[in-house]
Amino acid sequence: MATTKDRSYGTPSILEKVGLGASLLLHLPLTLGWTLLASPFHLNNKHKAWTRVLGDKYFYFLTGHFNIKQLQWALGDTREVYNNWMKGQKLPQVVDELGENSRLLWIGKRRTDRVVLYLHGGAYVLPMQYFVPDFWKYALHDLKNKDKEAGFAILQYSLVPTAPHPAPVTQAVLAVQHLISSGVQPQNIQIVSDSAGGGLALQLLSHILHPLPSVPRLTLSAPLGGAFLMSPWVSLTGQTGSMLSNDDNDVIGVGCLTYWGCIVLDDVPEASRPYLEALRAPEGWFKDLDTAVQRVLITAGDAECLRDEIVVVAKEICRHHEGARYVVQQYGVHNDPYFDFLTMEKKKSELTPVILEWLAAGF
Repeated sequence: MATTKDRSYGTPSILEKVGLGASLLLHLPLTLGWTLLASPFHLNNKHKAWTRVLGDKYFYFLTGHFNIKQLQWALGDTREVYNNWMKGQKLPQVVDELGENSRLLWIGKRRTDRVVLYLHGGAYVLPMQYFVPDFWKYALHDLKNKDKEAGFAILQYSLVPTAPHPAPVTQAVLAVQHLISSGVQPQNIQIVSDSAGGGLALQLLSHILHPLPSVPRLTLSAPLGGAFLMSPWVSLTGQTGSMLSNDDNDVIGVGCLTYWGCIVLDDVPEASRPYLEALRAPEGWFKDLDTAVQRVLITAGDAECLRDEIVVVAKEICRHHEGARYVVQQYGVHNDPYFDFLTMEKKKSELTPVILEWLAAGF
């Protein structure tokens, strides 16, 4: 007898909810205390402010101790995160419905001259994190100071298990089509992304080069202005050297990445794997990438589990695109620049000015 897959979002049992609360109240404080005491003797932590040490470990604890249902229930969805952040900023919500249960969530006013399209991370199972908009607000302020003010639109796309692949890339296509139909020139759209959002950006670019039959085609009159990928998730099953050597250094551990990857890849056909996992793309996959996007920036942290896979893919992209480059941050973790905004650090990651300069150069 066939079984029906559970496609519900954030529906843990009562026991799972109690377990989550108990772990946060009892286990987390002990973990943070020990981490802080040991930080002077930890190669990566001794270079960080104590607030960053605690912030990084807090995130590692969350991702490593709870299942997807628990995390989805605790974190809500991207629309909730956006609504709460906008309320805190005393800004009006500006939302464009795209269809297919997706929407653009604008920070500030809609614009058609210059637009940054953000594809959030979260392993295709979790929403945008609540501290991430603070980073992009900082970036938008920098653009304004450089007389390159831009609109910023967050794509709320469907998460696993509610809608598996290829739903997110379909929704990304709808987002770009919507912006173009609104009057934005392709060369004035810059895509920024992180983690699984970086993987989604690569899915979108791969679809432009190698159209998926089940996804609407994206025909461009000119290449997109740019694509920034922060710590992109390019292998959902990887077990390279950095996956093992950085398990204790990163903000996300190997076990968590493997667990999430197995859930996302469930029932994904082999022919779709190069779209979801750029590391598995065949030789020449990124040839003619310059016809899809003018510039590419890829960043990674030296202390993150995904480092080796990211570097392999970045080198392959750079081999086919003269306007592409990658940067690896010493002692950096997964999505390192964001965590300065989680703990409100005054001194920013060394990647932050690199990202800001790259973004401004595209406009």
